[in-house]
Parts: sequence; C-alpha cells; structure tokens
Amino acid sequence: MSMAQELPRKRVFKRMLLIFSLTSLFTVSLLLFFIYKYYTNIQLDTNLQRAETIANKQLDALTEKQKALISLTQDIYRNSDLMQDVQIAMTNDYGSYTEQNIDNYFKSKNFYSVDMQTYLQSYFSYDEDIIALQLISDDGSYSYTFPSRYREWKETVDTYGEENIATEASKQGTFYTIENKIVVKQPINDPSTLKQMGYLLLYIDPTFLSKWITKDYQNSIFQINNAKGAELYSNHPTKQIQTPEKQGWINVDNKKIYFQKTEDETSGLKNNTFLYRVTDDSAPLIELTLFGIGLLLVIFSISINFVISRRYSKRILTIIGGMNRVEKGTLDAKLPVDNNGDELTMISERFNHMTENLDAYVKKVYSLEMEEQKARLKALQGQMQPHFLYNSLEAIRMNARVEGAKATSDMIYQLATLLRYTANHREITTLGEEINYVKQYVRFMEMRHEQPIKLEINIEKRFNHTQIPRFALQPLIENFFKYAYKENQNPIVVITVTAENNNLQFRIEDNGSGIDAEKLKEVQATIESKDDTSHIGLANLNKRLQLLYGETYRLTIKSKANEGTIILFQVPQNTGGEK
Repeated sequence: MSMAQELPRKRVFKRMLLIFSLTSLFTVSLLLFFIYKYYTNIQLDTNLQRAETIANKQLDALTEKQKALISLTQDIYRNSDLMQDVQIAMTNDYGSYTEQNIDNYFKSKNFYSVDMQTYLQSYFSYDEDIIALQLISDDGSYSYTFPSRYREWKETVDTYGEENIATEASKQGTFYTIENKIVVKQPINDPSTLKQMGYLLLYIDPTFLSKWITKDYQNSIFQINNAKGAELYSNHPTKQIQTPEKQGWINVDNKKIYFQKTEDETSGLKNNTFLYRVTDDSAPLIELTLFGIGLLLVIFSISINFVISRRYSKRILTIIGGMNRVEKGTLDAKLPVDNNGDELTMISERFNHMTENLDAYVKKVYSLEMEEQKARLKALQGQMQPHFLYNSLEAIRMNARVEGAKATSDMIYQLATLLRYTANHREITTLGEEINYVKQYVRFMEMRHEQPIKLEINIEKRFNHTQIPRFALQPLIENFFKYAYKENQNPIVVITVTAENNNLQFRIEDNGSGIDAEKLKEVQATIESKDDTSHIGLANLNKRLQLLYGETYRLTIKSKANEGTIILFQVPQNTGGEK
C-alpha cells in the first residue's frame, strides 16, 4: 500500500475515533452530571426539609410560651377575685397591696380566697425554661416579680435596672430581648373600662431552643427574629452575616451556605436558617462511584468506537482502491458488495454501476464537445452574414441612386439602418436610441404605404440617456401598422414618457381601428400566456419586462372598437449598464 493511500486512511480512522470518543465522553459526562445534580438536589431538598422542621419546632416552642402566657391572662379575666387582686396590685405598692388583700380576705365569706402571688408564682413552676414572671403597671410605677431562677433574674436586674425594664416594656412589642433573655409581653386590661392596666412579662432562657437542633445541624445557624426583625435567638453569632431578602445560596467568609426563611404567621416570628452543610457524609462516596462508573462507560464506549471505526476504515480503503484503479485506466474495476445495506454498500453499488456506464458517458461528453464546436462555428458565421447583407444593400442603394430611383434608394437606406439596429445584440439601450429607431421605422412605413404618418413624441431631453430594454417601443408601433392601420384616414401615433415614483411611465396611443372588448380580453390573455405564438412582439416585450424588472412590470392595453388603442408600461428610471 502506498503512502498516498495509507495517509488518508489513517486520517479518516483517527478523525472518526476522535469524534466518536469525544461524543461518548461528552454524553457520559453530561449524563453523570445530571445524575449527580439530581442526587445533590434530592439531598438539598431533604436537608432543607429537615432544617425547616427544626425551625418550625423552635417557632412552635416559643409560641407555646406565648400561648401559656395568654392562657394565664384569660384565667385572670375569668376569676373575679384574682382580677380584683391584680387591679389592687396595679394601683398600689406592695405594702398597701398586702393590707388591702388581708382586709378583703376577712371581708370575704369564702373560707378559701385566691391569692395573686401564689397563683402567679406557681403557674410556671413546672417550666424549667422560665426565668421569671413579672407584673408591671401601665405607667411602670408598680411591679411584682415571681422568679423561678432567682440567681439569673437577679443578674438581669442588677445589669439592666428595674426602671429600664419597665421603660423597655412600654416601648416593645410582643417579643423582645433583655440581657440575652427572651421576653414575651401580654397586656392586661381593666374588664370594665377595657383600659390597659399593665403587662405580664415572661422571661425565657433562649438556650432551650437549641435542644431542637440535631447533631447534623450543629454547625448551621438558626436565628429567630421578631416581627420587626430584631434578633431574639441565635445558636451562633450572626454579626458578620447580612440577612438576604430571598432564599438561596450566599457567600459568608468565602464559604457557600444556603439561606432559607420560615415564618409563623400568627405570632410574626421568623426563623432565618443558614445551612453550612447541605449534603450528607455519603456524598464523597457517591462522587467516587459515579466517577468510576463514568470511567468504565467511557472506556467501553471508546473500545466499541475503535472496533466500528476500524471496520468502516477498511471498507473506505477498499473504495479508495477501486477509485485508484479507475484513475489508472481500469474502467471495468469492480468493488465487493457486502450485505450490510448501509451507505458504504450503496456507494459500492453505485461505483460498480458507474464503471459499467463510464464508456458511454465518455462518448456522450465527446459528442457534446463536438456539437459545441459546431455551434461556435455557426455563431461566427452568423456574425459575418449581417455585414455581408449591409454591404450588399449599400451597393444596391448606390446603384439605384445612379439610375435615378431615389425613392428606392431611400427605402433601401432605411431598411439597412433598421437591420443594423436589429443585429445589435445588446439587451439594454438608451431611450434616445430607441426613439431614433422608431423614427426610422415610421419613415420606412411612410415610404411603403406612400402616405404621411404623424408621429408625436412627448419626452423630456433629460430622459434620453435613461436605460430601457431594446425593442421596447418598435413592436408596439409595428402592431399598429399590422392590425389597426387604416388607409383612408390620417394615422397618428403619440409616444408620451413621464416620470412617476422613480419609474418612467410609457404611453403609446394611436387612432387606429381599435379592439372590441371580447378581442381585447383575448389579446391580454395571449400576451400573458407562455405557449401561444400569436402576438409574439407584445408577448415577448411583456416577458422581458417581467424578467428584467419583476412581475409588477407588464404591458397594459386599453382599447375600444373604432376609437384607437392605448398601451401602457413602465420601467425603473435608474436602470444602468448594458447587458
């Protein structure tokens, strides 16, 4: 095998193998990418659902504290003795409250009396998360505190101050914080006037919310804010994190974390969750498994591609060998035809069919070349004949003039002039040249009919150099003499050219015999027909106008019997160049 044959074979084989391998690699990679993406999305959704469950539990736990405080308030409203005791406490200091409470006890007919202090002190005794319960008057003058965790409550009072606590309570909403303690506020109103008397404040240790955070989410941040956005709780510091408006991925300290929001519509509490971990521990194993599967698939695919490419390469090499034999002159070379039924089999069959008919094709091409040479020879001869005819007519004209036949001499001159214009092979001429030809033709027809013919030409001189198709006017004048000319009247032909919308509008009008309506329809249909041979001049001009300028450029004929005929057409005004 020659190098000329071996080099293309290797190139095709390597190209096919490279294309198949890259396609396989891309397909497998894309498939594994979508599988991994699908798996990670499932993991993300699962972890987001778990994180949302934790957030909801935290919100529920905090709202349960609020509900318990609301329940306490409702108990006070339902118990008149207890309500009376609270009203006394809201308007008296502790000493006065104690005196009135003792007086009311002795005045009471009941052996058992409800004591506000005992009731409030014991109400949250079961709840280890409660630091203290506090009752404060509306103006902050009187307050009663019932601590459950005295040491922590004392630290809060010592640090923040009792007056500041009362002032803060009057300004804040339902949930707020004091010294890292969550405070739940519930107003108490006078049942008779509905005027606010004071508040019940429930101080909660926020660390109880951390018990809902499972081990897998200890590194994530769970932040609870009140309705105004103030932070109530966070299991990790959040000063460096700016809370985004929408859920999604954010960057914090060059780490990619996922942010999601959970909201309790009743209380207005919001839980902002920042997930640092959205996949489980099996993710690296999954990635390694997918990589191994992908590698095996790529190797398997490339192996199959190698076998298939090599097989096709051998078949292509066989076809190239057959072509080389034909190139060297073995026109009866044949290729083996297999039963695969694919495109290469079809090429082999067509190749064999081609070699069988190659001799006939060669003879046919040779014959066509000979015919072409003959046609060229005839064309050269045809170019010589008009010159011979012009010279002959000129000799006859001079002879007629010598013999005194001036009319005959003039007719021969006009005829020679017309023939010279006709023999010109240009498709495009100027309007001025076409008008001169029409004048020569009308002069010739005057001599023939021995009658003066009036030719009116209404054309501005600036249009004389405008390009128009050759024989755009003469066939129309010829039609007048052929079909509409009358011997017994003064024939008139008027040619008018005007400019309109970048087009030259042509109007050719005569006073001939005209055309009746039925015949006019027939003539119009004839010039539009592709097969009819009558009115060849009109049909030819109509077709040339459409071929040169488009379907909208065509002849229009208007005529009435015994009233003459008008023919209209237009050409673009800026037609340039000769064809």
